Amino acid sequence: MSFSIDAAIAYMYQLQKNGVTYSMDGSRTGTDGTADCSGAVYAALRAGGMPSAGYVLNTESMHNWLLANGWQRIADNSNWNAQRGDVFIWGKIGDSAGAGGHTGIFIDHDNIIHCNYAHNGVSINNHDAYWAADGCPYFYAYRYASTQEAHQGDNDMNLSKLTGLIPVTAYGLAWITNPNGAVLYDYNHKATGRKLSYGTSWVVTGLDKGWLKVGGLINPDDAIVKINKGIVAGDWTGQNVQVVTNDAYTQAVPKPKQAGIKYLPVGSRWQVSTVSSDGGFVKIGGWIDANKVKVEL
Repeated sequence: MSFSIDAAIAYMYQLQKNGVTYSMDGSRTGTDGTADCSGAVYAALRAGGMPSAGYVLNTESMHNWLLANGWQRIADNSNWNAQRGDVFIWGKIGDSAGAGGHTGIFIDHDNIIHCNYAHNGVSINNHDAYWAADGCPYFYAYRYASTQEAHQGDNDMNLSKLTGLIPVTAYGLAWITNPNGAVLYDYNHKATGRKLSYGTSWVVTGLDKGWLKVGGLINPDDAIVKINKGIVAGDWTGQNVQVVTNDAYTQAVPKPKQAGIKYLPVGSRWQVSTVSSDGGFVKIGGWIDANKVKVEL
């Protein structure tokens, strides 16, 4: 994988130049003129060459994606020597979804570029000053080191750092367990010449005659897969989901723009009884937009 942090930062500058405004309810990546912090960073890193996660990440799910794709966690609420290209995530893991977290990219040792509510768009600020003004939240920092460097010396796969949430529309999540990596094939089952590194995780979007779809195809023998049983079996009974937006309300029928009944706080967990025929809503007492929750595996 070829990745350019300069291209990623250039994307953030372009969002600023385009005058995107802050919103957690639109595209989140700037494509409709609005973005939020995690959507902007995800889109920027994708513009730099990072692989797709299969959905627009939030501050909670970004950790796993970074660790799985060549980034190292270089700070865990601890001092570090920040440099251009470091990605920071504020908010303790488990409590950082929705408005509970924040993220951006360092453009030098002191300053960050980020999409934020305070400036209603993308701005450049001194990290430490902005962090202090926000109440000194728990933080993490990540630095790109390439997949091989990030996993160098790992004798055992640390699954604990790859656990988390996947989108309700995904088939599941695959961890590469073949020490030699998993050969990636195109959809005609021809080898691409690329391998997915041991210990990395990938969103599985479906199957092709038993092979796993992860942007290309891999042999299931090369991975451990955690299945989203609702997608696989069509049976959502007992499946747990977590609310990931701060505007989640239940409604009486599974249709867009219905009156809200009960407010569901960000981070709250609920059990699904069924899913609408179009897959757009899940029932957790009342119906809720599936984009406002993530399946918990």
